[in-house]
Amino acid sequence: MTRPLIRCLGLAAAVLLLVHRLPAATKESKSAESEPFKRLTVEETSKLITDPSVRVYDGNSDDVYREGHIPGAVHLLSKDMKEGVLPADKSTTLVFYCHSER
Repeated sequence: MTRPLIRCLGLAAAVLLLVHRLPAATKESKSAESEPFKRLTVEETSKLITDPSVRVYDGNSDDVYREGHIPGAVHLLSKDMKEGVLPADKSTTLVFYCHSER
């Protein structure tokens, strides 16, 4: 793994996985079943982003994105998420990450 990738993954404190289509019901609690987001560890994210069908989005500021981002990550701020920006295929796995100073 390259140093910038490690840094980006480390900064991805709020990595979220969104699957447009919710998976089939599991034995998890009802509240967990209704939540379409999942937090990922750095290791889980590293494995997931090697899949070419997974789309990765960086929600960092312009400066932070320029300093370093996961290779192939699309720079997309939450204010810019509109219909047509994300893949139309509802089964596409989407990974969003950003760094927060808070």
